[in-house]
This record gives sequence, structure tokens and C-alpha cells, in this order.
Amino acid sequence: MAQKKSSASLEKQIRDAIRKLTEDGKQITNQTVRDEIGGGSFREIGPLVKQVKAEIAAREKAERAAPEMPEDFHDAAAAMWQTAWQLADEIAASERHAHAAELERLRAEADEALSNCGLVEDERDEAEKRADAAEKMLTEAEAALLDAKFEIARLNGQLTERETYIESRLAEARGDDASEAVSDDEVSAEPKIKVEENPPATENDTQLDMFSKGKTGKWKPDDAEPIAAE
Repeated sequence: MAQKKSSASLEKQIRDAIRKLTEDGKQITNQTVRDEIGGGSFREIGPLVKQVKAEIAAREKAERAAPEMPEDFHDAAAAMWQTAWQLADEIAASERHAHAAELERLRAEADEALSNCGLVEDERDEAEKRADAAEKMLTEAEAALLDAKFEIARLNGQLTERETYIESRLAEARGDDASEAVSDDEVSAEPKIKVEENPPATENDTQLDMFSKGKTGKWKPDDAEPIAAE
């Protein structure tokens, strides 16, 4: 008897808790009901919560169910329904036509977009080809520039060697010129012997000249020239 009373009391508590949770707009679960009544066993609370929720759902369904239409209203309702259906069908047909036209327009735009995409893809492919060609030309130009730098370096090396060789030869030539100048100076510094073509005649030369010509004459030491014989 006490156990039955306890079950009835628990069911009342659960019903009150569910009603309060519904008024507060909270979700009805075993946990929320248990929290609302202040504890208890889920084994006892669960079946009662399920039972009360089923009763509430059945009652709400019954309240929402409309009564059967009287016979007098069947024909009028059918006519109204037919009229409403036709009107709805006309509206739907108009909307279908509008949707079909819109769909056709969208398809045309899609086709145009696809065509434009094709053109864009062609332009992209062409641009990629030009980019590849430009990259190839750049690579070749860089290689040619590198070769030119190497050639310039080689020619600069040859030019430096040639300049060094020329400077060396010029230095040797300057040394030879300096040596020749020193030799010329030494030669010019030596005493010069003047050779006269007609040296002054001596007494012996005069006498020899007189004898060589077969002439005799008197000669005085103080005379400048010999006196011929008469």
C-alpha cells in the first residue's frame, strides 16, 4: 500500500514538473524532470516521464484534429477547391513559364560564360607559350652574356699581356738609348788631333823642295823665302 502511494506521489510530482517545464519553455527530459523534482531514480522516473509525454502528445493531437465537414458543405467546398486549384495552377503555370525563361537565360549565360572561358583558356595558353618563349630567350641571352663576359675577360687578359710586353720592350729600348748616349758622350770627351792639309814648311822642307826642282839659290836665315840664283 505504501509503495503504491509512493508511485502515485512520484507520478504527481513528475506531472507537475513537466507542466512547469512546459510553461517555462524548457525541454522535457528525464534529467530536467529529475532536477525539477529534486532527485530520484532514473529507473522510476523514466517510464513515468514517457507516459506523461505520450498523454500530452495524444491530447494535443486530438485538440488539433478538425471535425468532419458536414454534407451540405461538400459541394461548395469541392467547387471552391476546384477554383482554388485552377487559380493556383494558372499562377504556377505563369511562374513555370517565368522560371523556364529564366532558366533559358541562365543557360545562355552559362554557354556564353563557357565560350568566354574557352577564349580565356586559349589566351592563357598563348600567354603561357609566350612566357615560355620569353623565358627561353632570357636563358639564351643570359648564356650569351656569360660567354661575352668570358670573352671580354680573355681579351682583357691578352691586352694586359700585350701592354706589359710593350712596356717591357720600351723600357729595354730606353735602356739601349741611354747606353748609346753615354758612349757618344765618352767619345766626344776624347782629345781631338787636328790634321792640317798644308802644314807650315820647315827649313829642311824648303831645301828639299829647292833641290828637287834643280835650282840653286842663296838662303838667308832671316828671309822669309829663299832667294833664287841669278
